[in-house]
Amino acid sequence: MSSKAFEYSQLDSNLREIRVLTLLPGDFDDPLQVSVGTRSLNWSPTYNALSYVWGDAASAGDPGNIINIDGCDFPVTANLRAALRHLRSHAGSANLMTLWVDAVCINQTDLDERRHQVSMMRDIYASAEKVIIWLGEADEESDLVFDTLPALAARDHHPDDEQDEKLLHDVRLCGGFFSELVDRRPWFSRVWIIQELAMARQDPLVVCGHKSVTWSTFMKASGFVSRKLFTEIGMVRRKPRGNDNHTLGDNAIGDTGNSPEDGEEEIEILGMRKVDVLDDLYKSVKAQGGESLRKLFIISRTSEATDPRDRIYALLGLLKPDASDSQGSENSIVVDYRKPTAEVYADAMAYIFAQGEGPYFLSNMFLPGMLAAAPHVPNLPPTILQPPLPSWVPDFSRQVAGKATQPVGSLFHPPASSSASGAGAGCNNGRRLEDKRTLQVEGLFVDTIEDVLFLGASISSYLGQLARVESLSEIARQRPCLLEPSVRPHMEQFRKKEPLWRILVSNKRFTSGYDPAPASYEAMYSSLLKNPDQQNEYTECLRSNVGRQSFFTTKSGFVGTCVPDSRRGDVIAILFGSPVPFVLRPQPETIQVADKERPTHCLIGASYVGGIMDGEMVDELYCEDLMDSTTFFIR
Repeated sequence: MSSKAFEYSQLDSNLREIRVLTLLPGDFDDPLQVSVGTRSLNWSPTYNALSYVWGDAASAGDPGNIINIDGCDFPVTANLRAALRHLRSHAGSANLMTLWVDAVCINQTDLDERRHQVSMMRDIYASAEKVIIWLGEADEESDLVFDTLPALAARDHHPDDEQDEKLLHDVRLCGGFFSELVDRRPWFSRVWIIQELAMARQDPLVVCGHKSVTWSTFMKASGFVSRKLFTEIGMVRRKPRGNDNHTLGDNAIGDTGNSPEDGEEEIEILGMRKVDVLDDLYKSVKAQGGESLRKLFIISRTSEATDPRDRIYALLGLLKPDASDSQGSENSIVVDYRKPTAEVYADAMAYIFAQGEGPYFLSNMFLPGMLAAAPHVPNLPPTILQPPLPSWVPDFSRQVAGKATQPVGSLFHPPASSSASGAGAGCNNGRRLEDKRTLQVEGLFVDTIEDVLFLGASISSYLGQLARVESLSEIARQRPCLLEPSVRPHMEQFRKKEPLWRILVSNKRFTSGYDPAPASYEAMYSSLLKNPDQQNEYTECLRSNVGRQSFFTTKSGFVGTCVPDSRRGDVIAILFGSPVPFVLRPQPETIQVADKERPTHCLIGASYVGGIMDGEMVDELYCEDLMDSTTFFIR
């Protein structure tokens, strides 16, 4: 073992140079010998690109996890060392494996080089002869599964399959493997793999231990297994004739991975696993060249990154070319590892607002609340401040229920056909100001919150509050309307039009989350008022909201539900483009805009306001010139 450390040579960014590793042949347990060379992407070099998970960074400090690069020692993580050992050619072979591997081929301590290479990542994977997906070392069943996948991928569905005991055994074996992929194979949880897979120009190779299959084989087998297992539990339906297309993000997989033979019934599977979402994106990028940042983030919201800024940077290479090119420098996202996380996440939100998707996007997110700390970057120079997140900028590293500190905004969404923004549902609204932390956005002031009642952290507590909620609602709706005389008759009509039983469940059916609540819920709600111990579907609606919902009334008599952090004195506002009104908190600070001092607010979270969730205020007041919009400055 050499005591000499490897030193990086400079790359020429003008030539779009990259480094590649050549794995020298050796027996499996031999020390890893590697040579490093430089290639220019301008000259169409031949190499493979490795898609893998770094794994435990501390494992790079283990003396056993050393590779030898041109006679110099280089520490790597245990997972990378395992990948290289499995991928190199056997001793005596004339075949050399040439690989691009980010942890080695990028000088991770050189921030300028790292920025430039990350900006080229799309081209690096798109230029590779083959993308090799390393799932990890073999376990007790993976070898058998990988031996079985090609046969399942090649099969068609037949009615007499149920009589084939060998087939049923193979389906259940592979079904267990696919269902546990995300939990047992960290590759599926890493944000960078989305781009690495999607940009592959040829069918990627999926490697697990010493076994491998192509990605298309992997997915065809997955589709065959899914159809069999989901049919057993009734989660399939006949595919409508003449509707062969589905869009990324549909609830149904639609494509089971196998083209139907003549006479074979086309089936949609009513559920998606992460592997299916990845394959949909892979196909979408091939067809369209990319996706919007909003869709990419929704797809990747459960993915993780070692560096929190990579929650954004890892998606940039997948943007549609027209989307990434259409924005000026003011709203473009430039990879810069000298920026703190709050600034990178604010850049992403400014871009999404510039694309015209900001208010709607925010309505679906776990919002941070006031003065929420941004994910800390430990290796930033101490001279670079790491400020908290602006209240309108989500923490992109905490967009799952177990990590978020606030309820998700979609909890308060009305049924799919409705929007509080009415005719303004699709408008382009909102921009970030020059201070990089203030959002300017147009909307309608609805009212000021008077009462807030947390509905409880258990279903029994929630049900015990219903009588109090009824009382507060009745009192509120008898209040005089304090708004402008020209809108009072309309507002008094709006505030009384929606019954409380609809408001508490955001007027949505429990089993769908998209369809309006059925009229039968009224009787169920009345029964609960008399007997809180009764169990029915309406109870399940309330149970799903436990701990995530407060009830509120306003000064002019509106009632609704909101995030628990809301309090008296907060204001309700419809930000054009959002399906839900938001709760805003007035701040003592003002901002100077066009030589005028303007008030500022913080964004607290989403709400559901009875009587105005179908666009009534926008359509009947604003569009009829009975109410002016308000410009909000949110920090």
